Amino acid sequence: MSFYVLERDKLMKFIGRRLKVGIGKEAVRGTGVAPTHWLNCLSFNHADKVNKARLEGILGNITGGNQSLVTRKWAEGDMEVELGDKSFGLILLALLGTVSSAVEETTAYKHTFSLQDDNQHDSLSIQTDDPIGDLIFELSMIDNLTLTITPDDVVKYSVTFKSKNSAGSVVTSSYAGENRFLGRYLTFKLGALTGNLNAASGISLKTLTINFAKNTELDNVLGTVQPEDILNKLFSISGDLELNYEDRTWRDYMLNGDYKALRIDLVNSDVTIGASSHPTFRIDLSRCDFDAWEPQYPINDISTQKITFTALYDFVNSNMINDCYLINTDVSC
Repeated sequence: MSFYVLERDKLMKFIGRRLKVGIGKEAVRGTGVAPTHWLNCLSFNHADKVNKARLEGILGNITGGNQSLVTRKWAEGDMEVELGDKSFGLILLALLGTVSSAVEETTAYKHTFSLQDDNQHDSLSIQTDDPIGDLIFELSMIDNLTLTITPDDVVKYSVTFKSKNSAGSVVTSSYAGENRFLGRYLTFKLGALTGNLNAASGISLKTLTINFAKNTELDNVLGTVQPEDILNKLFSISGDLELNYEDRTWRDYMLNGDYKALRIDLVNSDVTIGASSHPTFRIDLSRCDFDAWEPQYPINDISTQKITFTALYDFVNSNMINDCYLINTDVSC
């Protein structure tokens, strides 16, 4: 797609590939910062929005009002990104709210994330740089994140943000190499309890999708056109997986109301960081139920089954997410 823009009194065309997108963690919510990571975006549509009040009072004729006044300004949209072992740490921090970083060994670092039990998680600044100029979106809060893992592609995530509307900015982009993840790096496990996951055998999947929803809300108040804050509300995790239909175990999980601990483990075993570590992303869900099951019978292909799961709060571990970490060579997120 081409865009027509006016710059220095002339029209110019450019393709979306020339857009650069960076993110940085705000030390003070709503106060812009320079990017610490530049993202390998596959798509981007985070953009300014407005609400308007149109005058409807009578003017002595059959037409409507004569003014349309801006009442609120904000920005929202989503981006699809190839998951990188470094930049994803900042996304996880904005998603969950808390991180603790420590040396794993030599120059490899382990960043452990936990769900912050409040309604003001860390905010990011989103910076864009394109041939028209630079923009910054302050107070960017994650609304939804979906991670997709398939056999034939790099692991990707789609993330939706809400933020203040854009402001002008000046920035110099600086992309750095990151390690990526493929579907073949996945180990997926189920266990009766989280303590059983280490010993559990890996399960062969066809596809896996996991979704995190934060149900953010613009905190609009009188006296300002911008949201005073953007708040995260109910936090939920759900997902679905597809695998060959070889028995009715997964159907029975749904019918019997079973609960299972679940592990998603992505380890890039082709790359060594530090002395012996590998780029790694892991998340353990303490208690999941299975609320939908659907077999597929393509007449000329192998039969498959799709099951949907939802993460629940677990009283044994006092959490929904029992473990979540990223291993890379960054000292901090």
